[in-house]
Amino acid sequence: MKYRPNNRRLLIGLLGALLPALWGFIGYWSWSQHQGVIASSTILLEQITSAAEEQTTRLFKHAETSLVVAKHWMADHPDQDPGQDPSFIALIDELRLLSSGLLDIRMVSKSGGLFYIPKRGAKPLADVSDRDYFKAQTNKKTRGFFIADPVISRVTSRWGIPVSIPIERSGGDIGVLFAAMELDRIAKTFEAERIKPDGAISIMRDDGTFLFRIPAGHNIIGRSIAGTDSWDKHISLALRGVYRSDGSAVGTPAKLVSFARLRDYPLYVTVTAEVDAILDPWRRETIILTSITALITVVSLLLASWLLRAMKAEELAQQETRRAHRDAQMILDAAGEGICGVDSAGKVSFINPAACRMLEWKEADLTGQAIHPAIHHSHPDGSAYPDEQCPISMTVKDGVTREVTDETFWRSTGASFPVEFVVSGVVEDNCVTGAVLVFRDVSERLNVERALITQAAELARSNSELEQFAYVASHDLREPLRQVSSYVSLLERRYGAKLDEDGLQFVHFARDGAKRMNQLIIDLLEFSRIGHHTAPAKAVSLVSAVDQAVANLSNAIADAKAVIHRDNDLPSVMAVRDDLVRLFQNLISNALKYCDQSQIPTVTISARREAEEWIISIADNGIGIDPQYGEKIFGIFQRLHTRDKFEGTGIGLAICKKIVEQMGGRIWVESTAGQGSRFHIALPARIA
Repeated sequence: MKYRPNNRRLLIGLLGALLPALWGFIGYWSWSQHQGVIASSTILLEQITSAAEEQTTRLFKHAETSLVVAKHWMADHPDQDPGQDPSFIALIDELRLLSSGLLDIRMVSKSGGLFYIPKRGAKPLADVSDRDYFKAQTNKKTRGFFIADPVISRVTSRWGIPVSIPIERSGGDIGVLFAAMELDRIAKTFEAERIKPDGAISIMRDDGTFLFRIPAGHNIIGRSIAGTDSWDKHISLALRGVYRSDGSAVGTPAKLVSFARLRDYPLYVTVTAEVDAILDPWRRETIILTSITALITVVSLLLASWLLRAMKAEELAQQETRRAHRDAQMILDAAGEGICGVDSAGKVSFINPAACRMLEWKEADLTGQAIHPAIHHSHPDGSAYPDEQCPISMTVKDGVTREVTDETFWRSTGASFPVEFVVSGVVEDNCVTGAVLVFRDVSERLNVERALITQAAELARSNSELEQFAYVASHDLREPLRQVSSYVSLLERRYGAKLDEDGLQFVHFARDGAKRMNQLIIDLLEFSRIGHHTAPAKAVSLVSAVDQAVANLSNAIADAKAVIHRDNDLPSVMAVRDDLVRLFQNLISNALKYCDQSQIPTVTISARREAEEWIISIADNGIGIDPQYGEKIFGIFQRLHTRDKFEGTGIGLAICKKIVEQMGGRIWVESTAGQGSRFHIALPARIA
């Protein structure tokens, strides 16, 4: 065939029209595939994040519940040594079994000694007084359920996340309970959810510190990313989201990061996948298609081959998409919370197995039904719940996310159960196309809360009855003591001349015993009355309280030739004046009693401000106290000396401790035997 010039122009024109169109198509295809890969990966990361968030919440909720259960056991058995008590040991074993061995509950003494349960001897296995989970319970700002930095156990040498709670009243010397969640065991829990091979799942505290990460990486555990772009521009600004990170915060390549903040704990969960790994299939396909297109430009006969390969690549992309959707469905099916999809008409579009179990519906029966009439039609008392007031229906209309904590859902059998739920709108192109409902059955938690309230009320009633008993019994005991003392005195007056030296000594012993018993009862009455005032607390000047205490002790001070110094700028605090005077009177009297006979007794009273507290110090130059007895001396009837050396009932410092605690403060002593003592009182600085 002979080609004429017009045919060549036609062929060139045809190729000139086809090639730009072909290259334009390739460019658009590459861009759309890139967007599709990123979008599907984002959805997958969000779904994995939701699953990891639920798993993490369940893990820490179980840890907190286990510690609280153990704490209540100790409160109910204050005279038992929990480390040796079989019932407590069995309780801890059961809690450990319920966590599948993930939680290992241990005890820490008030001085920082670590003990396993059951105890492995009288001595602690390690000193953990420097650990932050122990220090946090000595600070009222952090006291309570505390999630500490990950540490390496000084006993097992394994990494773990300690969570702790304080123990106010327990058997033995226990001050803190904590559960060590070993990172290796947590890693096994999250390994199946991690995107392979380079994806990661992390748990961070709300200060940016890594508590856990799989894979761990190099020096990541315990490291904080606060101050980095990832933290300051993304994670710290929202409850959940997805963003792209350059990886510099943890020393890794660029990543796609999905994060969520836990509702119940100051923690974040992050799920990451390397951007290069996500885009690698797309990159390979783009290179292949670009090469094929370049070859088509030179050899037009390869156009058919390119079309076949393009169709094949599209098919592979669809298979990848279906696989991603299948993986997402598996995660949805494994979730422990009920999850329902609602379309724009308020009808159920999908429901996961957990929701079916809680609602006692079959998926096929509920799908397509209006959700409000099916599960949310009535209030707990059976009265009708209008559809226009339903949070789910409102979110379907306006797309606003709503969190509801006190609602009732109804099962297909007609039975109701309490729930907490979050309903979030699905918005596409600025139009609400439906909503996603996530809910959980809170029946068990409410039952536990009601049981705790009942137990607290019963405990308060019991304490009130015990206090009333101590008050009445103490009054009744003094009457026979007065009779004993009177008759002993009468015996001495009538028959004193007839008694020999032993008889007179016996009379003296009897009178002295009655006198000490009477004083002991008076001190007990004083101890029981603390905190039971008709007068309310008000602002009291420490200057006037100290001066009143010194005036009350003027005779004892003069006899001891003691010197009392006080700052002139002592502050005012909220207190009952009589209690505050009694507090200083007891402490000054103690300093006079335990003075060093070789020097003039000197007592100095000062105060300083620390944060939200006043620290009041009462220092003396007496005989001092061995530091090992620093806690013991505040116990009732606790004496360090025999009665023939120093008189007293051993209740004075116990009264001081109770007065300080009634004012919301704390008291402790710093001393060395033979070098004097310094008592410190920390009281709230705010004046109402």
